[in-house]
Amino acid sequence: MLIGCQPVATVPKPARGGTAVEALVGGASVLNPLFETVDSTRDVDSVIYQGLTTVDAQQNIVGVLASDWTVSPDHLTYTFNIRTEVKWADGQPFGAEDVLFTYHVLQDLEYTQPGAEFWRQVGIAPGGPDQVVFTLKAPSASFPLALRMGIIAKHVFGGMAPAQIAASPFSGVRAFGTGPFKVAAISQLAIDLDRNPYADPQPYLDHLRLRTYPANDPQAAIRAVGQGVADLVGGLQPLEVEALQGRTDVSVVDSRMFNVSFVSFNPDGAGKDFFSDPKVRLALVQAVDRQRIVSEVLSGRGDPDPSPIPVGAWAYSAAAAALHPFDQLASAQALEKAGWLIPAGAKLRTKNNLQFKVELVAPDSFPNRQVADALAKQLLEVGVEVHVNAVPASQLVQKYLLGRNYQMALASFDVGPDPDQYSLWHSGADPGSLNFGYSRGWGLIDSDLENGRAAVDPQARLAAYIDFQMLMADAAPAIFLYSARYDYAVSQRVHGVRMNKVIEPADRFQYVTQWYVNTSG
Repeated sequence: MLIGCQPVATVPKPARGGTAVEALVGGASVLNPLFETVDSTRDVDSVIYQGLTTVDAQQNIVGVLASDWTVSPDHLTYTFNIRTEVKWADGQPFGAEDVLFTYHVLQDLEYTQPGAEFWRQVGIAPGGPDQVVFTLKAPSASFPLALRMGIIAKHVFGGMAPAQIAASPFSGVRAFGTGPFKVAAISQLAIDLDRNPYADPQPYLDHLRLRTYPANDPQAAIRAVGQGVADLVGGLQPLEVEALQGRTDVSVVDSRMFNVSFVSFNPDGAGKDFFSDPKVRLALVQAVDRQRIVSEVLSGRGDPDPSPIPVGAWAYSAAAAALHPFDQLASAQALEKAGWLIPAGAKLRTKNNLQFKVELVAPDSFPNRQVADALAKQLLEVGVEVHVNAVPASQLVQKYLLGRNYQMALASFDVGPDPDQYSLWHSGADPGSLNFGYSRGWGLIDSDLENGRAAVDPQARLAAYIDFQMLMADAAPAIFLYSARYDYAVSQRVHGVRMNKVIEPADRFQYVTQWYVNTSG
């Protein structure tokens, strides 16, 4: 009886109020989703604006400002039903006219941001009541993902040219959308956001403060969390994660990313003598121990990934990834069969009096330079000398990748949650783009990429992309290395922070409405 009379312990419940502070690396520029140029701006915009769609925890495309949509039998027309109960943060009603306005700005000839040409190829028109119809020139199953871009308010920006929209205070100190927060103030030190009173669902937090730190000094942001000046900071490097793991006041949340890092072979031009033979390329693929690189360079904070599709993506093929595992002996034997021999007393392989000495161009930043050095060390073990040429990332793209002016090149891309990699690997892609497809013997790979893009049925797409990965494994156009992780430090003061198993960096705010610092009960 005495036991029965004891008070029952209650679990604290989230309560509204309070502020969370994130240390943001790099200042944000124009706070408008149509003019995003840096990651920090995308981060801020992700809690202010909403798009028609988003990606859920199972990597399904789901509606946000669109309730649902239909696709025509020829897969060229998408009809989106627009939600009617939504309001802008100033209380004005949101509707299909805002959607049409936003996408017509993207089609404006004065709009010169990346992607403008894509939108000018899309037909965009009103449908029935509260409907917007998109018409494509060719089928594209990934098209709904493009509609994640935030929608802007017609009643605020109507009548403005693109340059005026970008310069408007409503793309800065007065920015608001339909998302959970709106801008309250901007200074050199921080961007202060207030709860959007019309957001659905309502966030627990009253305020979200984004303290900005120089992009060239990310350690300052890390220190801010360690000193208690900020509650959260993302994009931690492995050594920074290790430094925080012993603390009781900070925890680290991590997710996989839709990221691929690979070393591309150039079988033409300067790389022709070395990489034109697929057997040689395949031998070099088998010479690399990816797990060793992840362990030594990334302290295990990544996933060995032998595939062009990230290991966390729904279309990833474990069977294709296992086709040609690390096998240094098999690699050496294959190189010998291809005529690359190690003369008595020598360390390097030679064929027709040509030593196997090549250059690998790589970004000069962590972890890329370190990954390149680790790769060079491993290839030397099979008699191949690799000189690492570390350059700034912008120079890597403009001087080397775009014109394929390299023998080997280390590249890293966020390929997004859809497995469509047409632009990276289809041989018919724009020659001026970041494309790594080969001009010869690429027919079946091209076909898989075309079928995967055109099919709407998930199983048909999966079949195409599994075959794509199998063919890529045999063709060995690159040494696919690893998929990165996103590590997020969170103070014990902030609760409810979670991320999907696989994300893009700005997606860490996807569940920001569930964050809380106050409790009741």
